[in-house]
Amino acid sequence: MSTEHDDLTHLIDAAKIKFNQYAASQMSFISPQAHISISIESNGMAHVHMDIEYNGIQYKFESVQEKDIDNVYTYLNSQPTVRAKYGNGNTCSLEATTSRIHLLIERFKNKDSPLYLYSGFIVSDSQTGTFLGLVTLGGGTEPGTAEISRLNREDCWNRSNNNSSNVDTDNRKIYSGVGTIETCVLLQYATRLKQNGYTVRGEPLKAVISTARLDNEGSWKSACKAGMILDTVDVFHHYGHTFRYLLRKTM
Repeated sequence: MSTEHDDLTHLIDAAKIKFNQYAASQMSFISPQAHISISIESNGMAHVHMDIEYNGIQYKFESVQEKDIDNVYTYLNSQPTVRAKYGNGNTCSLEATTSRIHLLIERFKNKDSPLYLYSGFIVSDSQTGTFLGLVTLGGGTEPGTAEISRLNREDCWNRSNNNSSNVDTDNRKIYSGVGTIETCVLLQYATRLKQNGYTVRGEPLKAVISTARLDNEGSWKSACKAGMILDTVDVFHHYGHTFRYLLRKTM
């Protein structure tokens, strides 16, 4: 009879095999290159604009602003399905969303911040202006690491959800691969920050990390395809009690 330890070992081993098999199938993927513009005013206020094209769609990444609060709350933080496998799985109030956006804005304003320029970006379709999501490159849990997180509106997910309703299925096709592109852009942005000497909490940037629940295939496959490798499979209690992949890209 198998023990609980045996069952957990089997789960972890199976998850590693699944990840590595997918990684092997994506070896031929070549990341498109983003155009990254970082402009800094004399008072330290930074404006970041990044463009990238993939599958005929031009994506735009812009440093988050006050005006973005409504979209982030309406399409992301208030949606149970969108938040279900992100962080602790809970939705966020408008007040919490506002506080978070203000914190991200401060990282572009305050050049003395320990996470100056390590912040959030609104992703949209350059041609239509359609809001797609919010991505962040923040401080990691280990010294010298930055952590990627991504949230996209549900009707842009490549994978459907059985509980989904009232979503634009056409967008699933149009924006297929957006998660991979977001990860590619953030990794390239992190490389630029390292090249320009921007530290993360006072430490030189050594690696970018990301976590994803084992059952969130859209998330971990996007990161894998963009070039992040498997570090470990474990429970990270600040994200709840489910097993997650910890993924890493050495800078």
